[in-house]
Parts: sequence; C-alpha cells; structure tokens
Amino acid sequence: MTDEQDPKPTEAAKEHDTASTERARRREAALRRLSKTGPSKRAAAVFGIGAVAAVAAMTVAGSLWAATTPDIDTDARPAELPATQTFSVCPGVPMLPEGSENGADVQFSADSSDAVSALAVAAASDLAGNIPGMAYFAAESSPDEEPSPTQITDSLAEDVQQGPPATAGTDGTVTNSAHFEVISDPAEEGQPIALGTEPVGGTPGIASGTTQYAATDGDLAGMTAAACTPAAHQHWLTGATTTTGTTSVLTVTNPSATNSTVNLSVFGADGPVEASGASDIVLAPGQTQSLLVAGLAPRQNSVAVQVSSSGGPVAADIQQHRLDGIVPAGVDTLQPATAGSNVVVPALQIPGDAEDIADESGLDGQSPTLHVTSTGSAVSATITLRGPDGPVDVPTEASAIELAPGASTTVDLSGVEPGTYAVEIDADANVVASADSLAYNPAGDNEDATGNTSAVDTAYMPSTAPIRGETMVALPAIADPESRLILTSAEEATVSITPIDDEGQRGEELTQELSGETAVTVEEEDAAGYLLETGANDVHAGVLVDSSAGISAMPVNTVNETGSGLPVRLGY
Repeated sequence: MTDEQDPKPTEAAKEHDTASTERARRREAALRRLSKTGPSKRAAAVFGIGAVAAVAAMTVAGSLWAATTPDIDTDARPAELPATQTFSVCPGVPMLPEGSENGADVQFSADSSDAVSALAVAAASDLAGNIPGMAYFAAESSPDEEPSPTQITDSLAEDVQQGPPATAGTDGTVTNSAHFEVISDPAEEGQPIALGTEPVGGTPGIASGTTQYAATDGDLAGMTAAACTPAAHQHWLTGATTTTGTTSVLTVTNPSATNSTVNLSVFGADGPVEASGASDIVLAPGQTQSLLVAGLAPRQNSVAVQVSSSGGPVAADIQQHRLDGIVPAGVDTLQPATAGSNVVVPALQIPGDAEDIADESGLDGQSPTLHVTSTGSAVSATITLRGPDGPVDVPTEASAIELAPGASTTVDLSGVEPGTYAVEIDADANVVASADSLAYNPAGDNEDATGNTSAVDTAYMPSTAPIRGETMVALPAIADPESRLILTSAEEATVSITPIDDEGQRGEELTQELSGETAVTVEEEDAAGYLLETGANDVHAGVLVDSSAGISAMPVNTVNETGSGLPVRLGY
C-alpha cells in the first residue's frame, strides 16, 4: 500500500479522538459512582429532578392562568358597641382674676353682694315614659380624687339603656313625659359643671342644661346664660377682647375619665399669634384650668382661640367682662363657634338706643358687633342679615370683608335698623363667627347698685351647627328672665315645638313654619324649656334672654349621636 492509500491521521482527527476518549472516561466514572449510591439515593436523585421539573411546570402554569382572588366584602360595617353616657360642660360663674402674672392658673374672687347662679336641666322621655338618668359634678382646678357625681334623675336599668328604642310601655300605652329642674348654686366656688346623661334605648338621652349668673352690683353687674356644651376634641372661640377695660378668661375643662392634653392656637387682627404656655396643657379627669386671654394675645380688639385636645374630650368657654372706668360695661360667656364656608349666627339683638350707647361709652367697640375669623386661608366674605320677613339691608361698609390667613376682624352693626336678626356669612374659605348684642342694664336704674345709670350689659352668640332630630332646650330660670327662641333657615322649613313648664309637664305641640332667609321669634309665656323637632330641615337656633339683671344669649346644641358602633373596614 502506498502512502496515498494509507494516509496518516490529521491534527483535527487526533483532537477529535482525544475528546471522545475523555468523554467516555468521564461517563464510565459517573456510572461507577451511581452504582455505589444504592437504590434509595438514586430514587432521591430522581425525585429531586422530578421536583424541579414539577416546580417548573407549576411556574409555567401560573404564568398562563393567574390565581383567582377570593371575593371579600370590604364595605365598612359597624362594630356593635354599647351606647355610652354623653358629657357636656356648663360654664362656671364669672369671677374677677387675681394674681398670676403669666396668665395661667388664675385664682378668682367674686365682687358682688347679690350674685346668684343656677343650673337648669330639662329632659324628655322615650315613648315608654323613661327619663334618661342625669348626674353632675363640679370640676376642680386640682382634683385629688375621682369626681363624685350628684344624681339628678334616677339611672335606668341596663336593658332599658342599651335595648331597642321603646315604641310604648309594657302595657302598650305610649307615654310622653319630661323633666325640668333648677339647682341653685351647683358649685360652691362657681366652677364649671360637668353634666352626664345616660342613653335610653341604645341612643343618647334627650336632655340639655343651662347655667346662669346674675348680679346687680359690683364690677360684674349683669347677667349671662350659657348652654352646656358637648365635650369634643376641638373647639373654636371667637370674639374675645383684650384691650384696656376688658378682662377675658379662657376656661378649659375635662369631664371625661381619661387624661387630656390640650393645645391652644391663638389668632388676632394680623393672623396667628405666637403664644407661650399654650401647648401641652395636661388636664386630669374632672380638672378645669383657666388662663387670661390677654396673656396669650394682648391689646387685641378681636381674638379667636382654637382649643384642640388628645386623649379625653374637653369643653371650653371664655368669660368676659368690661369696665368703662368704674361703670360696669357688660358680662357674658363666649361659647364654641361652628366653622365653615357658610356659617350662621342665629340670634342678634340691635336695640333702638345702640348708637347712644356707643356715643356715651368710653370704650371702643361698645356697639352691636360681628366678629369673624379665618380658620386658615385668606378669605373674602359677604354678610347678610335675616329678619322676620326676609333679608334686610346692611350698610355697605358692613356687607363684605377681606381677611388675611388666620386673621380676625370686627364689623360694626350699629347702623342697622333696630330688631332681632340672624347673621349669615358666606365665604370662599372656612371662617368662624360670633355676634354681640348690648343694652342698657336694667340694674343701672339702681344707683346704689351700679353707681352709674349708664351701665350696660352684653350678649354673645356664636355661629352654630343646624339642630338635628329631637333637641331639648333648657331656659334660664333666675332674675325674672324673658327668653325668646330664635329659629332661622336658608330654605323653607317646619319645626315642631313642644313647650315644657317648670313642673316638667309637656304643653301642646305647635308647628312653626319658616320661610327661606328669615329669622322667626318664638316666645311661650310659661315655657321653662322646649323640645324641638326639625326633621331633615337645616334650622339654626339660639336663645335671647332679657332679665332684671341684664341680657344674654346662648346657642341651641343637638346632643351628638353616638350610634351603635364604629365603622370597621376589612381588607388585606
């Protein structure tokens, strides 16, 4: 054979044979190792390979068919909770502050020989005649033990408090009854009063309270009536004055069983006011604390205070009195105002001698005045007065206002025709408001009492929320009061009114029709209180009071509906 017939292997062929030999060697070595693992280990290896394949298959399947989300109802549902006792706070007696250079922890002393005070309470029964249980206690500036309430009406059995609303008594008879009571000097030192009302039929008891103070001599000559205010975590108070001759005292009270931490925000003519000592005020259960508003915002014609609390809800008010030299120039209580872009002050009295009072007074702002405060943003607002026959003319200078963010201002209403009105403020941002009426003090006719026949008295009314459902009103009961209920609505409305006499007897129900943009006066001669029902209508209500010791005004508040539970939303 020649070389051409038997050629030698090429370099590529040699490399191929070498690679084949190496692969065969590795395969034989692997087979020898596998033969040494035994059946169980081989099975495990095979199972591992199968598991990987199964996971891969499931991953592929999951990418092709998405998992079905189970149907879950995420709508909010009420978690059933028992109805609870509601608390309100009735302002204390006006006092003259003594000491306290920084304006905190004010101590008081009375300055009148004939000052009297009273707490009036009224309540309505359910259809079975069950009157809600009510009790009260005086708040303390330094409580050293839990408050011990004094019972006004008996507590009802637990099943009556928490059960379904009654449609009739056990004998099938429908019974509508009421309760009215006057408690003279309910606090030994004139402190605020915490009023607790138990539920009936799983809903808040229908009740209200009013505190009243009257004096015909001394620096605090005058009269003030104030509604007991439901405790809450936020309140706005507006209309305080801190100029020379005026003393304004802010009082904050915790009626709950839980500690409360209170923070104050103060607003003046130029907007928010930096105030020391206005944050992290801790109130124990049943504790009350007072501060001079001038210590927070001195030399201001109109001051607003926002009271915010965490922990237990609180109530707040401002007691204010003025002196024109040595002549009493008004005492009254500023109560919480409702905020909104459209707010209503339900009752304002402009007397026929308003201009004479302003001219003869040595004090600024001694005239019917509207106080308006922006709660945050810059505001443009228009002002409308509602009379018994509809809107009335307002002087051009009083018909519109502009406010900087957080600023407070006053509007002089002495140029308005004498009468009884409601005030509407329509704004492009949220505001709060109050209006003060004034009149010559009837006690001023007694020179031995006031020392001057030109003494006057004031009456503050805040902007209010519409009353809802059945609402009870307890009227003042001392100093020969004549109380007028003022009702106002932007649209046509119907109000059912049941008078309650001083024996707690219900009178005949009457129906009051309201035309839109009107303010109507209701005055029943023997009424010690009223039970009001407004249905779905938006009706605001207030009370104006004339007495032998002066004038006053107070809002009508609806008891907050607590419901049967808290909304709980389920989800994941």
